[in-house]
Amino acid sequence: MKLLNIILILSAILVSSILAYTPTIKPTVINGVTVYLLPEDGEPNEDGLIDQFWLLEQIKNGTVPKNLHLVDVRKPEKYKVSHIKGAINVPYDMKNEKLDTSKLPKDGLIVFYCNTGIKSSDAASSLDDDLAKRVLIFDITYKCDENNDNCKIIPNEAL
Repeated sequence: MKLLNIILILSAILVSSILAYTPTIKPTVINGVTVYLLPEDGEPNEDGLIDQFWLLEQIKNGTVPKNLHLVDVRKPEKYKVSHIKGAINVPYDMKNEKLDTSKLPKDGLIVFYCNTGIKSSDAASSLDDDLAKRVLIFDITYKCDENNDNCKIIPNEAL
């Protein structure tokens, strides 16, 4: 029985390492943080999109790079119910097209996310050029079941 358990554990490790996502392009360093941008025609995209498949793996494995700050731009009520572990809340006011930039981290790289990617894109577009240089968008759908349990991060673009 012990041998069977060892074989099952080793098989699970092997399968998870084979199925792990591997970026197809070289990493990029932005404001001192090494990340992967979403590939576009074999090159890093110029739209400010972080490779959501790569970042999802980092979140799952607890290996998000130091000084990469996840910022949930949804309303505080949504953030309080559920958010990605370690993320801070800096809500984007879509009506007034404003974001309180004083609440954003002063160092490192900032990655915006929301429920669908739309609010994140709008928030990033509202920034001045200097701040925008260190902001990327995590293009995901973040959704939970009706009890706000079993929350999932689902990349919005297919591989």
